[in-house]
Amino acid sequence: MTKHLGVLLLALGGMLGSAAPALAGHIGVCRYPRACVTPDQCCPDVCVTTTVQYQPVIEKCEKVCYRPVYKTCYQPQTCTTYRTVRETNYCAEKYTVSKPVVEYFDVVRNYTVQKPVYETHLQEQCYTVMKPVTKTFQVAIPYCINRPVYEQHVREVCQTVHRPVVQCYQVAIPYCTSHRVSETHYRTHTYCVNRPVVEEFQVPVTYCVNRPVYEQHVRQIPYTVYRPVTECYQVAIPYCTMRPVYEQHVREQRYVTYRNEVQEYQVQIPYTVHKPVYEQVCYSVPVTTWKTETDYVTQQRVSYVQEPVITERVEKVCSGRFETVSECIPGPVVTRCVRMPGACVFDPCTCTSHYCPGPVVKEQVQCPARVVCRKVWVPHEECRVVKECRMVCKPVCTTVQVPVCRKVACTEMKTCTKVVCRMTCEQHVRCETRTRCYKVCEEKVCQVPYTICKMVREQHVRYETRTRCYRVPETHVRQQCYTTCRMVPEQHVKMVTQRRCYSVPEVKTCQVPYTVCRVVTQQHVRYETRRHCYTVPETIVKRIPYTTCKMVPEQHVRYETRCVVEQVPQQCVRHIPITTCRMECEQKQCVTKCCRVNHVCEERIRYVPHTTCKVIPETHCTMVPVTTCSLEPYTVSYCVKRYVPVCVPTCK
Repeated sequence: MTKHLGVLLLALGGMLGSAAPALAGHIGVCRYPRACVTPDQCCPDVCVTTTVQYQPVIEKCEKVCYRPVYKTCYQPQTCTTYRTVRETNYCAEKYTVSKPVVEYFDVVRNYTVQKPVYETHLQEQCYTVMKPVTKTFQVAIPYCINRPVYEQHVREVCQTVHRPVVQCYQVAIPYCTSHRVSETHYRTHTYCVNRPVVEEFQVPVTYCVNRPVYEQHVRQIPYTVYRPVTECYQVAIPYCTMRPVYEQHVREQRYVTYRNEVQEYQVQIPYTVHKPVYEQVCYSVPVTTWKTETDYVTQQRVSYVQEPVITERVEKVCSGRFETVSECIPGPVVTRCVRMPGACVFDPCTCTSHYCPGPVVKEQVQCPARVVCRKVWVPHEECRVVKECRMVCKPVCTTVQVPVCRKVACTEMKTCTKVVCRMTCEQHVRCETRTRCYKVCEEKVCQVPYTICKMVREQHVRYETRTRCYRVPETHVRQQCYTTCRMVPEQHVKMVTQRRCYSVPEVKTCQVPYTVCRVVTQQHVRYETRRHCYTVPETIVKRIPYTTCKMVPEQHVRYETRCVVEQVPQQCVRHIPITTCRMECEQKQCVTKCCRVNHVCEERIRYVPHTTCKVIPETHCTMVPVTTCSLEPYTVSYCVKRYVPVCVPTCK
C-alpha cells in the first residue's frame, strides 16, 4: 500500500512540473488585453472575428429648475377700538370734629437763697531783707607788648619769557572741479496708432407692454357700533354723625402751699486779731574789710625776637616753551543727492512727448581738507638758585619789677540797732444777726369747674344720584368702493440704433528729443595764507619788593576795675490780703408755666370721590404683513451614464 502511494505522488509531481511551461507558452496569451490580439499572434488555422461590446460614457447635462421665492410686504390696515375712560368727581361733605385747645398760663413762686458775701482785709507783715552793696576799686597790672617794625627791601629776579612771533606765508593748493554740459539730440520714433471708427445701424426690437385696465366695484361691509347709554339712579347711603353734648361740673381740688416764715437770731463768732508789737534791739555785727597791700617782686622775663635768616639752595625747575605744529585734517564725507539725466517719453494716448527727469541718486563726496595750527608744549629742565628768607625766634631776657597786690582781711565789731516786729494774738467775739427762712405748710381747697363732652350718635340717610353707563350694540352697513386693476399685454416694435466700433491701425513718426549730459573736469589752483607761529626767548629782570618784620618789646600798665559785694540788712513791710465769708439771705421769684386743655368743636369739609365711565372710540393703523410667492429659475448640472457599442476582435 505504501509503495502504490509513493508511485502516485511521483506521477502527480511530474504532471505539475510539465504544466508550468505550458502556462507560460500558451495559456499566458489570454493575459494580454483583447485590443492587442492580431492575426499574427493567432495560429494560422484559427480565424479572427469581431465582437460587439458596450463601453460606458459619462455626459454632463444641464436642466432648468424653479424654486419658490417669498417676498413679504407690509400693507396698512385701519381698525377702530373702544377705550373706557373713567372720570372721578369730588363732592363736598361737611362733618364736625372736637378739637382740643391747650391754654398756657404762668404761676409766680417765691423762694429764698443763701448768698455768700466775701470781704477782703489787708494785714501788715514786717520782714528783713539782706541788700547787696557793691564797692569798686582799681588794680594796676603791668604787661609787655612786642610791637612789629616793618622794613621794605627789594630783590632782583631774572626770568626768561618766550615771546610768540607769527610769520605769514602763501601756500598753493590745486583742486579739481567738475561741471555738467548738457547736449540735446533728436531721434526718430515710429509708432502705430489704432484710430477708432464708429458705424451706426438700426435694429428692430420687439417688446411687450402691459397696459393697466382699471374697474370700479362696490362692496358692502357690515360693522357694529356700540352706542353708550347713560342711566341715572338714586342710592340711599346711611351715615352716622357724632354730636357733642357738653355738661358743666365742679370738683374740689385740694393743694398745699408753702408760706415763707423769716426768723432772726444772734450768733457769736470768735475771731483772732494779730496785733504788731515793735521793739528796738541792739546787736553786734562783725564787719570784715579787705586792705590792698602792694609788694614789688623782681622777675626774669624771656621775650622772643624774630630775626630773618637768608639761605640759598639749588633746585631743578621744569620749564618749557610752546612750539606751533601744523596739522592737516581731512574734510568730512558728505552724502548729497544728484539727479541723473532724464529722457523724453512719448505718450500714445495724447500723441505728445514729455520730458521725464532722471532718478535722484545719493553719492558720497569728500569735502576739502583744512590745516589747523596748534601749540605744543616742549618741556625742559634747568637749575636755578633759590633764596629763602625765614624768620628765626631769638630769646631775649629782661629783668622786670612786678607789683604784687594781696588782700589783708581786718575784722571789726559794729553795733547795729534794728526794729523787731512780732505779732501778738488777741481774742475777740462779735455778734452777727442772721436770718433763718423756713416754709410753713398750709392746705387750701378750691373749686375747679370743668366741662364733660359726650358724643351722641345720630343716624342719617342721604341720597346720591349715580350714573350707570352701558353700551348698546347697533349694526350698520357701509358702502366701500374699490378699484381692481388687470394688465392687458400689447406688442410693440421699436428701432434701436446700435453702434459698432472697430480700430484702423495707422503708422506715425515723431521726433523725440533727448538730452545727453557729460561731465567736464577743470583744474584750479587757490592760494591760502598760512601762519607759522614760534616763540623767541627773552630775559626779563623783575624787582620784587618784600617786607621784613622785627618785633620791638614795649612795657605798658593797665588798670582793672574790681568789685566787692557786701550784704546789708534792710527792713521791709508787706500787706497780706485776708478774705472772710458771711452768708446773706436773698428773696427770688420764678415763673412756672402751666397748661389746661379745652375742647372746641370745629366744622370741616371733606371731598368724596365719585367715578363715572364713558367709552371713547380710537382709530389705529397697523401694518399687516402680506407674503407673495414667485418662482425663480436656476440651472442644475447632472451627469448621465450611457453605453456606446464598440467592436472588439476576438480569436476562436
